[in-house]
Amino acid sequence: MNVADPDPSTCPLCGRPNHCGACSNAASCWCAEIVIPAELIARVPAASRNKACICGLCVEEFHREDRKKRIPAQLAREGEYYFEKGRMVFTRDYLLRRGYCCGNGCRHCPYGCAP
Repeated sequence: MNVADPDPSTCPLCGRPNHCGACSNAASCWCAEIVIPAELIARVPAASRNKACICGLCVEEFHREDRKKRIPAQLAREGEYYFEKGRMVFTRDYLLRRGYCCGNGCRHCPYGCAP
């Protein structure tokens, strides 16, 4: 395999397996259910664009880095949130400290609004 032919089963950013559904002849891929930011896609080398999927770990790491840049320390402290499938999930402790229900159906809502 040369540089022009990237391995479609590995992440073009880190080289880990990307668990691409298309590579395993599945009906769909996990990445079809999430939003992969354009900024992260732009990091993929030109030779690998549209030829190999970014892995879930790279997507989660990107979101973690991005959120740390955008979320002030007083908003969410370490341990008051975690990432799941590239999405930030607030803990019950954070939601209690915030003091009100936002009405978005948060998974750990202590106010009885959980989905």
